[in-house]
Order: sequence, then structure tokens, then C-alpha cells
Amino acid sequence: MKEPIQYDPVTGLPDRAYLWSLLDDTLKQVLRNTSNAGVLLIQLNNMDDIKSRIGDEGTNEFLSLMASRIKKCLWDLDTAVQFENDRFVIVANSIHKQEDIHTVLKKVQDYLTIECEIMGKKISPSTAVGVVLLPVDTTEIDEVMSFAGSAVQIAASRGDNSYYYFNEEIGKIVEQQEVVKTSILSTLAEESFVLMLQPKIDINSRKICGVEALVRMRDSENNIISPDEFIPVAENSDLILKIGDWVLEKAQSINNGWKKAGINLPISINISDVQFKNGASLLASLHKLSRENADESFDLILEISENIITHDVTLASALMSEIKSYGYQISIDGFGSGFSSLSVLKDLKIDEIKIDRHFLDNVPSDEKNTAILKSIIMLGKSMDFRVVAMGVESEEQFEIIKSHDCDEFQGFLVSKPMVETDFLDWYKNYNG
Repeated sequence: MKEPIQYDPVTGLPDRAYLWSLLDDTLKQVLRNTSNAGVLLIQLNNMDDIKSRIGDEGTNEFLSLMASRIKKCLWDLDTAVQFENDRFVIVANSIHKQEDIHTVLKKVQDYLTIECEIMGKKISPSTAVGVVLLPVDTTEIDEVMSFAGSAVQIAASRGDNSYYYFNEEIGKIVEQQEVVKTSILSTLAEESFVLMLQPKIDINSRKICGVEALVRMRDSENNIISPDEFIPVAENSDLILKIGDWVLEKAQSINNGWKKAGINLPISINISDVQFKNGASLLASLHKLSRENADESFDLILEISENIITHDVTLASALMSEIKSYGYQISIDGFGSGFSSLSVLKDLKIDEIKIDRHFLDNVPSDEKNTAILKSIIMLGKSMDFRVVAMGVESEEQFEIIKSHDCDEFQGFLVSKPMVETDFLDWYKNYNG
């Protein structure tokens, strides 16, 4: 039977005796569930100076205030403990991914360093924070606080309001992701994302029949950043939902402008797996867009990855039916990579399949890929889907897909992705 929890009389937090039981439970949980947790050792700096200014009574008031601020930083499964007079511990059991600990860390720093007034004196709190990740840093209970102590000493040596990850390599990765997140938020605020447009070409006429919109980011020097640098980070947070909403609104705006100029081209948009999993949020965004553009005709094609559809076919089918009711077309992106069964395909309300570019690798010299490519085209046509080949780079590839009645293609054979102004110039001059 566990001993009852004792609480510090000044801060109201559990005292350090409880910490070992808490850490034992946390380590067992992360090992059993192959999950993550984090430990923050928070040290309040300059306590001797603060005590000399406000005395014992003021110091207790200050510590009580810091404890109340720490409580506001906790997520549902997190716990804070009074470790020493000037040190607190947060055991963060709510994090799903290692990088989530940085969100907790920054919130702690933001809250604890807010200026306060105690006993008529203005105090500017300063902290040092040591970070240990479980189970990656250790699975031994005796090592957790030893490692956290080492980390907080290094943080304190770096000056006011510093932090240090015990595992410096992971810390650098997490910090770099934080830089990218901050850049994404700044880009959203400044509206400096850009849609690159790649033409889709009708196989028989070689005329342009649509475009795919690909989101890109610009850096401070206005250079285009590769999606490989920011999309994975965005997908590990809710930022991808904000980016997805921006893409939807921007694509619809472009589409509206083109129609007024007499350009009638559907625009294809990638819906990320995270967006699709957040079905209620996606439907809300689509409904809002359709309501705001009620007087405009919809010519947007939503591309959804085959892998996310096959993950939960029943849920995907219901969600896609709702999307169709709003007037959008649906395309399965990367078709062939998820090995969809025919029974799945026949029940999905889709308009188009886009063949995974992997199947065009070394076509026609690679006989197996060529055979698979032909089979996918035949399957799509037999089920009355529009079939699009991605990544077409040579006339030989074009002739193969044409000979088997593929409907459309896109790729460097015709054009790389372009910003809208360049695309419009290209569109005016393209003869097919």
C-alpha cells in the first residue's frame, strides 16, 4: 500500500517523497505502452537576492505564486512536485511525441518569467530548466533526477532563462523543429506561403485540362523552401490544419479569379493524412468555403492518399460521401501504393485515381513496372475512374500510358511546378 501524499505547506504541491513513486509509475507506463514522457527540473535563479529584498514571508508568497504558475502549465496527465526550496519538477505524462516536451518547456518559461510584485517590490523571475526524456534517456529511476540535475547545472551556467536537454542530440532536433514551427507561424501571419501550380495534360489532345496546387514556403530572403523541410514538422502538430485551410482558401480564390478571366481549369489540392484524420475539422473548413463561395462554381479536386483511405475504409467512405455532397471532386493520390482491393474501390465515391509515380520508374525498360502500370490503368478505366499518371518525364513513358488509354498526366515532360504568374504566362503560350 502506497504512503499517502504529503504536500508542501508553502506551495501546496506534493513533496519530493512522492516524486519517486510518480517516476516509478511513469517509467512502467512508457515501457508498457511504448510511449513517451518527459521530466523538467525547474530551478528558480537568484533566490538569495530575492529573499534579501522581500524577506521570508515575501519569499513564501513568491514560491506560492511560482507554484500556481507551474500548475497552469500542466496538461491532463502531468504532475508537478516541490523538489527543493528553489526547485520544482514536472513529470509530463501527456506528451505523445518527444518534441511535445518543448511545448511544455516554453510554456513554463513564458509563465514563470512574467514580472510580479511581492511585498511592494517588483520581481523579475529567472529560471534554468533541465530536460530528461523517457525512455530514450534512461529507464532507471535512480538516473532520472541525476540526469536532470546535470542538465539544469549546464542550463544555469548559460545565463538567465536557459534550458538544456540531457540528450543534446535530441535537444538539437527538437529545437530545430521548433524553429521550423515558428517559421511556419510567421509565414501564415505574413501570408508568405505560395502555391506552385503544375499542369495536368489531356493524353489525347495534349491540351491542359487542370493543375495541381503544391504548397511551398518562402524564407526570409524570399527563396522557396522544399516541402520536405516543413511538411513533416507541420504534420506533427496542428499547424498542418492551418496550412490546409490556407491552401483551400487560396486555391478557391485563384479558381474564382480565373473563371472571371475566362480560364476554366480545375485545381487539385492535396489533403494531408492529418487533415483527413481530423474529419470534423476538414468538413467544417469545406462547408465554410462552400458557404462563402455560394455564388461561385466549384472546380476543386481534393486528393486523398490511398494509404489513409485503406486504414479505415468505413470511416473514409462516410467522410468522402459528405465531401462529395459539398460539390468537390475526389481523387485517390498515390494509387497502387496501398494495394486497395476491388471491393474497397467499388464502394468509394471517387472521380479520379492518380497512379503513384513509383510505377513510372524506368518505364518502359523495367518490364515489371510497365506491366503493373498497364494493369492499374486498365483497372481504373474498367471502374469508370479518370486515370492520371504522375511523374511523366519522357516521350517513351507518355507513349506507354497513351497506348493504354490513360486519361491525363503531369510531369516534367511538359512542365515543372510554377508560381501563378509564371503559370499564366506559360498557359497563354502553351499550344499542346
